[in-house]
Amino acid sequence: MWDQLRNQLKGFLILEAGPTGGPVSNPIFRLLFTISLSLIVFLVLAILISFQLPLETESEHWFTICWWKQLTGWDCPGCGLTRSVICFFRGDFSGSWNYHPFGIPIAILGTSGFIIRWNLGKQVWRKILENRFTEVFAYLGVISIFVWYYIKHFY
Repeated sequence: MWDQLRNQLKGFLILEAGPTGGPVSNPIFRLLFTISLSLIVFLVLAILISFQLPLETESEHWFTICWWKQLTGWDCPGCGLTRSVICFFRGDFSGSWNYHPFGIPIAILGTSGFIIRWNLGKQVWRKILENRFTEVFAYLGVISIFVWYYIKHFY
């Protein structure tokens, strides 16, 4: 009788604990699942917000806080980046490219940075930011924006 009760208790505990193997208990699968779920949530929110933001910069509701444009009257090297990212999340890739060609990589890098920070934590994010490669990549990005600006306005 005690053996029967012990076996029933073991069976009950196994059912309560759930399966011990399979893809659900795999930590890599769990990480990929949470990353893909957070990516979907982020993209849905970014797309919904992008359709709420205006793109008409010539209206009376649009204002600029750009000190470069205030001082020189010229567009700054980053002029159009926000509109480019908005068009990217709307799915208008040609409009995104026309506003600013660096808007597409900035949107992709921003999305991937958000997903990495959200899912992998502060320590992994800090290691990425303190990496020498990240620093060189950021400098090359800024320099290439200024080179593109020079070519756009003077050639």
